[in-house]
Amino acid sequence: MGIVKHAHRAIEIADKDSRLYASAREVAVVSDKEISSLRKGSEGLEEIISGMKADVVIVEGFKQDRTLPRIVCYKTPKEKKELTLGLELGFVKTGKLSAGEVRKLAAAARKKGFKLPGEDCAKCGFKDCYELAKAAVKGKADAGKCVYANARARLWVAGASIPMKLFVDDILANTVRGFVKSLRGGQAPGRIKIEID
Repeated sequence: MGIVKHAHRAIEIADKDSRLYASAREVAVVSDKEISSLRKGSEGLEEIISGMKADVVIVEGFKQDRTLPRIVCYKTPKEKKELTLGLELGFVKTGKLSAGEVRKLAAAARKKGFKLPGEDCAKCGFKDCYELAKAAVKGKADAGKCVYANARARLWVAGASIPMKLFVDDILANTVRGFVKSLRGGQAPGRIKIEID
């Protein structure tokens, strides 16, 4: 499982030696039991999630994102209404949840969880990703209809996603896989990541 949490202000590293490196582009803090990594810059939620090695990703914050279902945590009825976008799998009033409630929400997230890329191409038959997402949450559409969510290759330039037609996607994926297979140690490539600066 992975977690992406939105922070409204700069992230601080508590370790005083690590703070000395705050001007670096990337900082990794390593102990014998865990690794914490922090990098400067701005990436979209889609790019962040695609870089994670997790079957399930919990996203906290990102209240205006309209490309994934949500479980809304609220304090007041007014807040509940403000946070409702038609993408809700459930609602939780702030406080303690019973184990049964947690299991019920987890089952809903496993069954109906997805993340659309936000390309708004309309190739799925809906006006945009938000409309497909709402229909998928209601069980009236399959989020798997998204052409770009099924792409084998993804391209980002300067942090912005570049949509590709499936033909171009196939060419890029097959070319890179063929190149990697010809390298020593690349005979059975799984996920491949290339970064060019």
